[in-house]
Amino acid sequence: MVALRLWTIALVSLISLAPVVHPQPVMVGDVEVDPRDFAPHLDTRTRIASCVACHGEHGGGDMDFGPDVRFGTPALRGLRHGYLRESLVAYRSGRRAHAEMGAIASMLDDEAIDFMARTFSAYPPAPLRSPDALAALAREDARFRRGQAIAQQGLPLRGVPACMSCHGALGEGNAALGPRLAGQNGLYVERQILAYAQKTRQTPRAAMMQPAVTGLSDDEVEAVAHYYEQLVRPAGMAAAPEVGRTGEGSAPRP
Repeated sequence: MVALRLWTIALVSLISLAPVVHPQPVMVGDVEVDPRDFAPHLDTRTRIASCVACHGEHGGGDMDFGPDVRFGTPALRGLRHGYLRESLVAYRSGRRAHAEMGAIASMLDDEAIDFMARTFSAYPPAPLRSPDALAALAREDARFRRGQAIAQQGLPLRGVPACMSCHGALGEGNAALGPRLAGQNGLYVERQILAYAQKTRQTPRAAMMQPAVTGLSDDEVEAVAHYYEQLVRPAGMAAAPEVGRTGEGSAPRP
């Protein structure tokens, strides 16, 4: 009897930990997102249609829609499969708080999350500016120069490490430590630094990021975000690769 009761408690616990798939469509801005659109039998373009409506055909976020679009929608291109999967799982569980992404992620089972992560991780990153162009930016743009100094040297007296120690010399990312930041939406980067500082983003990297960002002022956060956004060429739209039905290793052709 005791064994049966323990087994029942364990089963209920497992059920309560299982992801809840959202059964109904939701509106995200002016886009209706329907859980049926993510069904595994559909072709890749249909399955990712709701994603590219906000993140762009090239996975560049706001940048795909022109220089005047500033919603803070992040670029997905250049991000690794593991990081994208981790992010979607965190949105689904609530460890990352975002009304729209939480609603969408709640529609995705594990297969759909892995599919989305594999598909968007295949998008090539935007090309970096040339060394000469970066040097010119550092001379002419004080905010870029300030962000570059923090990214490369940190603020040791305030306990802020150099961003490049985890995110790479030019923000190209490190699979084990930190995602790509080069070309990432500046407004999005600002919001994520704030989320870490306020401890509202509780993901596996939070333990490293929370103490790293608490010593930054608002102006310094903006400078770091501006620096990373400007590392790529403004018109650097790398063509999205062709994709098959499974989304393995490639992305849809625009």
